[in-house]
Amino acid sequence: MSTSSSAAPWPRRSFGLLLCALWALVAPGASAAEGEPGPPQAPVADPAEASAAAPPPVGPAPGAGGDADLRAASPAGPDAIDAWLNSVVLLISGPGWCSGVVIDAAGTVATAYHCVSSGHRLVVRTRDGEELRGRAIAAEPREDLALVSVPELAGRVPPLPLRSAPLRRGERVYGLGHPFAPSADRSAAFEGMLLWSVSEGIVSAVGPRLVQTDAALNPGNSGGPVVDREGQVVGITSRKLGGDNIAFFVPTAQLDAVVAEPRRPSPFGGTLELGLGLAAPFAADTATSTTGRIGVVLRDRVVVNGELRWSSGARGLALEQGVGRSMLGAATVSLRQGFGHGLAYVSVDLGGGLYAFDGWQATFDATRGTWTVLPEAPLLTPGATARLSAAGVGLRGAWTPSRGGVDGVVLIVDLTWPGPILHF
Repeated sequence: MSTSSSAAPWPRRSFGLLLCALWALVAPGASAAEGEPGPPQAPVADPAEASAAAPPPVGPAPGAGGDADLRAASPAGPDAIDAWLNSVVLLISGPGWCSGVVIDAAGTVATAYHCVSSGHRLVVRTRDGEELRGRAIAAEPREDLALVSVPELAGRVPPLPLRSAPLRRGERVYGLGHPFAPSADRSAAFEGMLLWSVSEGIVSAVGPRLVQTDAALNPGNSGGPVVDREGQVVGITSRKLGGDNIAFFVPTAQLDAVVAEPRRPSPFGGTLELGLGLAAPFAADTATSTTGRIGVVLRDRVVVNGELRWSSGARGLALEQGVGRSMLGAATVSLRQGFGHGLAYVSVDLGGGLYAFDGWQATFDATRGTWTVLPEAPLLTPGATARLSAAGVGLRGAWTPSRGGVDGVVLIVDLTWPGPILHF
């Protein structure tokens, strides 16, 4: 019996339709990719309702730090900055150039302690060029803060207010003062610049004693004010690191304490400084030596120096002429007298102390054809010293009487470098 292909079509078609239905149920993504409706989606909320339901943005709410954000975002205008600079003064103390700011109606100037630690008479120059005398009336060496009284400024130079609100990272600030002030008088190209200038930056970080800023603060800015965009003093410039845009100022919280309870400067304050030198003796049997110096300068009136010297030529001199010596070191005390101020400052030191020498003795054995070089015991001898210095470079003479073969004058050229490393 033969059969036809149409004899049983329904079961096969039903089975095919069943497979298609099952595929549609287990693979909805395929039908969606082909344009069929996919799985149901969540209904889209109304935009206004979504905004109301969203969590608040991270950051200070209006009225809670918002003012600080405005200070960071909005710069001060040129007219305001020019007015603030009228309250800034130039301080010249001996060879030092610094900045300061008038902070009250009595003519009190706030500055950095290291600007007045030498004890020199203070020359205070106003923006209109007048030079007045100032007197340090309060000092806090640990915080690097000082107050200077200039009664003639009362009623003539407007004070800048001190800000009481704490600083926040990111606030915009302005450094006012006189960066590299001596250069302003050395070149006509710098006319009208450096003195009474301004730099801008932000608060980079706030520490317990200092505030870091990226504003350009350089030597000469020391003691000058750092202000916010309202012209309120937020700190006094203190120091910087060797890298670019890393400077520090003392916040007004410490300055408020100095103003509230002023402490008179100690008569024994001063600086600790380092220097280098080259000693050239006049005696033929004494070798040239290099000098490292550490000194304590008390109010730029008394100078206590300790020196170490090293030389490699004494043994060679002994081989040449039978004896060779070099200076090992010295400990001296001198009285200093200064003349002038600023670029015209010159100091003269007169004093004395103890000098240490070492030496070598050489003998030649003709029968053997050999040299014998033996060290001598170190010798201590008193001596006198005098020094003339200007702009950190000194010319010094040391004289020692005849004793144990040591007799002569030593001429020393020295450089005060790196200079003061501590103010106390």
